[in-house]
Amino acid sequence: MRKSLFFLLIATCFSCGVDLDVLDILGTDQTIALTFPENDSECTEGTIVSDTQSELVFKWLDENNSSPYTVHLTNVLAASTETYDSNEQELAIILDRGVVYSWFVTGKLNTSSETWNFYNAGPGVASTIPLPAIAISPVSGATISQTSTTVNLIWQSEDEDNDIIGHDLYFGETDDPEIFAADILETRFDAIEVTSGKVYYWKVVTKDSNGNESTSPIFTFTVA
Repeated sequence: MRKSLFFLLIATCFSCGVDLDVLDILGTDQTIALTFPENDSECTEGTIVSDTQSELVFKWLDENNSSPYTVHLTNVLAASTETYDSNEQELAIILDRGVVYSWFVTGKLNTSSETWNFYNAGPGVASTIPLPAIAISPVSGATISQTSTTVNLIWQSEDEDNDIIGHDLYFGETDDPEIFAADILETRFDAIEVTSGKVYYWKVVTKDSNGNESTSPIFTFTVA
């Protein structure tokens, strides 16, 4: 498992200058901790089943033992999601090789995990799609101080092929925001007008030179 995003993320935070008006991150009720495959990584482990498929053991930790669990697994390229049940804190699943996946786990009593992404390495496709973008500033769920009338949105995007050509930004006051700006070359958009006392929603569609696209989760922030 190769994991480089953590170091890239730290470097991005310093180089891009995360907004200093981020006050805090709202707590969540996520109690299940994903452990493998690692977030935003290229997974080269697992058992090869065929030229196009491999078996991977998904693992997580849950101190509350909220079994039974459901693994929600999305093939990002196909935009299709399947669910798998498990009574243990791990589960072997056969995957397509050369595909980007996202996944999260839920348990009884509304327990859940974060959503993680990974690329299942292999010769399955000639081109990989970008990983879904990650919110850098404001982080999702943050409350920011209304020290000015604008906010800068900063995100992180990554592609195994290094062929990202642009981003489309969706932004607004509803949980299904409309397109705000298209074909953004940088991983930020500055000076967006905001109003104190409101909640805003945003997401990023990342595009590469082969026509592949990935859509981030919807991020939120509140202006104090």
